[in-house]
Amino acid sequence: MQRYNFPVGGIEIRIPSDYKPKPAAVAAPSSTLSKKSFRYIATRSLFLACGLATLGNIPVYSMINTPAENQTITLEQPADADSPAQVLKDLNLPAVAVESFSGFSVDILPDAEQGNWAMRTIADDDTLASALSKLKLDKAAKPLLENASIKQELQALKTDSHLLAQTVDGHLQQLIYAKDKTHAYIVSLTDDGYVGKWEDNVFEIRDSRLAFTVKYSVQRDGKEAGLSNSLIRQLGQVFQKDVSFKNGVKIGDKVGVIFEDFHYQGETIYTDKILAAEYTTGSTTFQRVRFSLSGGKADYFQPNADTELKRAAFDRVPVTGARMSSGFGIRIHPVFGFRKAHTGQDFAAPHGTPIHATADGSIKFMGRQNGYGNVVELRHVSGVTTLYGHMSAFKQGLASGESVHRGDVIGYVGSTGTSTGNHVHYEYRINGSPQNPATAQLPETGIMTAEEAHSFKSYAMSMVEQLADLRKLASLDKPPTTQPGG
Repeated sequence: MQRYNFPVGGIEIRIPSDYKPKPAAVAAPSSTLSKKSFRYIATRSLFLACGLATLGNIPVYSMINTPAENQTITLEQPADADSPAQVLKDLNLPAVAVESFSGFSVDILPDAEQGNWAMRTIADDDTLASALSKLKLDKAAKPLLENASIKQELQALKTDSHLLAQTVDGHLQQLIYAKDKTHAYIVSLTDDGYVGKWEDNVFEIRDSRLAFTVKYSVQRDGKEAGLSNSLIRQLGQVFQKDVSFKNGVKIGDKVGVIFEDFHYQGETIYTDKILAAEYTTGSTTFQRVRFSLSGGKADYFQPNADTELKRAAFDRVPVTGARMSSGFGIRIHPVFGFRKAHTGQDFAAPHGTPIHATADGSIKFMGRQNGYGNVVELRHVSGVTTLYGHMSAFKQGLASGESVHRGDVIGYVGSTGTSTGNHVHYEYRINGSPQNPATAQLPETGIMTAEEAHSFKSYAMSMVEQLADLRKLASLDKPPTTQPGG
């Protein structure tokens, strides 16, 4: 091969020595050739552009590299290993899946429907550690309590706010501090530990409403309508003075409930307390509205009855769940065997059961007293005193002269003194004269100030209107005309 070098634009062209050119055809005039070439290129370019537009407006990038003058270009076939089609690059993807939200990447939160949720309403003296302890999460929440930034955000918990905890297989997955109905600090467990941040409108506390007609029982129909077991139990307590859910329910009775409902990630994660409820049987309708008093205690009141704004100042029984083992009056003494006046009532209960003060008062006497054994005697209003005998022990920290409140623990059931078994002897005296605790006319006390009563009436009115709407819904849920079974 002979080499002939023709520098054309700096490109070296090599021609073999045995190369023989073929006879050239008669060339067309240069002007005609130029016009045809221009039309050919323009037509093909137009077709190409239309085709690309039809395929979806795909952007085409062209790059023309003009070699420098006198530069030699050598074209070589790239090796397969170095071909761009053969080169694979590992992408640096995150270990945890992420979502794009408003232009920011955020960790996906644990599923709110997994595991169990528990809630604590924050008391005056609650800290994060004590609130978690009340939720029985001391061990599970230990890593969270070691997180300085989370502790900083939750060092001052607002009274009456809510702390909700989600646990899965004993592990704390999420913690929600609900400062109000929509503003919450959400802590979630990630691969790197607990992470927390404030969120708006992600968490919500709603007043939910539900109504149904009794076809079988309050428990069964309430659950089918969507009430939790906790709300059904609360219903029984709210209407315990009006109707017995065991044997006082009739087919066709109507129930309406307004309750506090906690929503998160679009799901109900917790239902708390009943705010208002209505029970209609025949032509009689019972209504109760929940209201919190200035002292922090809440109760259920009839919305349209002024008598509900006053109530008995005393409880008649000092021990919860106790059985009356001996009544007031003449009886055969269980130890001495002769007839003797019994100046109180005896309530049998297991050893160590708490004994509660039946009303507000102060400690008149605390110590040992003849056959009564260990005794606490309280002084109350209007010349009333109460006595609690046969205690196994006194409440630690109590002393004579101290004030106590209704429901406070003052001691524990025992069998000290002249006694045949564990019980508390309870006496109710007016000006020193024993009265039958079961039948004595108890003094009444106002439980609302004038300002509280006005606030309650206004709030109760709005609840009554909602209950009336629920009654209409319950009427549409009619029981079948014939009941199945024989």
